[in-house]
Amino acid sequence: MRKFHTFMIMILFVVVFFALSSVSFAQSPENEFIIFHYWTAGGEKEAVDALFKMYQERNPKVKIVENPVAGGGGETMLAVLMGNLAAGIPPDTFHDHQGNQQKDYIDAGYLDTVDDIWSEANFEERINPMWAKTLKFNDHVYSVPINAHRTNWLWYDKKIFDEVGVKAPETYDELLEACQKIKEAKPEISPLALGSREKAWVTYLYDMVLLTTGGPDFYEKANTGRIDFLNDPTFHQAMERFAALIPYIYPWHATKSWDEAAALLKTGEAAMYWMGDWVLGYYLSIGMEPEVDFSATAIPSDIWMGHADTFAFPKGAPNPNNARDWMQMCTTPEAQKAFNLIKGSVTIVNDVPPDVYPDPYRQRSANDLRTLRAVCDGYHGGMMTPAFASELMDILTRFLVDGEVDAAIEDIAKAAERTQLAEACSWFWEE
Repeated sequence: MRKFHTFMIMILFVVVFFALSSVSFAQSPENEFIIFHYWTAGGEKEAVDALFKMYQERNPKVKIVENPVAGGGGETMLAVLMGNLAAGIPPDTFHDHQGNQQKDYIDAGYLDTVDDIWSEANFEERINPMWAKTLKFNDHVYSVPINAHRTNWLWYDKKIFDEVGVKAPETYDELLEACQKIKEAKPEISPLALGSREKAWVTYLYDMVLLTTGGPDFYEKANTGRIDFLNDPTFHQAMERFAALIPYIYPWHATKSWDEAAALLKTGEAAMYWMGDWVLGYYLSIGMEPEVDFSATAIPSDIWMGHADTFAFPKGAPNPNNARDWMQMCTTPEAQKAFNLIKGSVTIVNDVPPDVYPDPYRQRSANDLRTLRAVCDGYHGGMMTPAFASELMDILTRFLVDGEVDAAIEDIAKAAERTQLAEACSWFWEE
C-alpha cells in the first residue's frame, strides 16, 4: 500500500508539473512556435504583440504559444524556465538578457549557437561593440537581441519641477539637491519613487551610485568583483551616496511593483523615478503626455548604460525551424522598429535612424548609443552573476531600512567572496 501511495504521489507531481508548464513542449506539433517571456505590463505586451503579428504574417500556418510569466524583472519566469530546461522540455525560444545571465544557460549546455544568423544579417557590424562583448562566449553567439534598453534615465514630473524651480539633474549631486528642494517645498510628496516588491529594482540605484561615483571603468570592475569591497574608498563613497538618498525614497516602496511605482508620478505622490526606458511605454499606455506630464534626463549625461532583450535558442527546441525564423525576423530593421516604437527602448541595430521615434528621449538614446561610452547594467545586463545579484538584492533591501553603510559593505564583500564573483566574471576581461 505504501508503494502504491508513493506511486500515486509521483503521478500527481508529474500531472501538476505539466499543467504548470502550460504545454508539453516535447510533444509539440510542427506548426507551433513556443515562446517564454515576461512582458505583461502596459507597453510591454503591446510591443511583443507587434512582433507576434509580424511573425504570423510571415508564418500564417504556425500557431504561436506564448507563456507570459509576470513579475520581478524576469525572476519569476526565469525560475520556471530553468526547471523546464533542466527537465529537457525547452520552449522554442525565451526572452533573456546577456552577460552572466546568459552564460549560466550556456555553461549548463542548454543553448545552441546562432552564429550563422548573425553572419547572414551582418549583425555584429550593425551594433555597438559593447553588445558583442557581452553576447559572445568563446567566439560564439547564442541569441538575437531585439532592442537596447537604456537604464540610466531619471523620469520626472515636469509640473512639480516647474512649481519648485528644480533643474533637470545630470549628476548625482544635482539629483540629491533636487530631492532636498522638493522635500522642503512639498513635504507631502516623495522626491524619489521606487518599487521594491520585486527586489531587482533596488540594484538600479546601486548601479547609479557606482557609475556616478567612480565612472565606467570602476563601475565595470565593481560589478565583476575586481575591487576590494571592504577597503576601496570609492566604493565606500558610493554606498554613502546611496544612503544619502534613502530619506527621499517613497516610504512604502516594498508594496509597489515597478509599474505601480512609475504611476506615483501620475498620481502626484512622487516627483522622480530612476528606471529604464520601458517606463516610457508604460506612461504612454496610461495616457501621460511627454514634455507635459513628464520628462527624462540621463545621469550621468555622458554614459549610455543599459541592456538588451534577446531571444535565445535552446538545444532540443521542439520547433527549431520556427524558432530560427523568429530570430532571423528579429535581425531585420522592420522588426526592430515595430517592437521598439512601442516598448520604449531603441533598436540595437544602428541602421534605423533616430528620427523614427516620436519622442526626444529615444531620439537622444539612439544617438547616444552610437556616440557615447556604453556599459551594461549590473543585474539585468548580466555584468554581475545571478548568484551574487540574488544576495545583493537582499543586502540592499535591508540597507533601505537601516542605512548602515559599513554593514552593507561588509555583507557585499562576503557575498562577492562566497559566490566567487571575480572568478565567475573573468570571461568579461578576456581578450
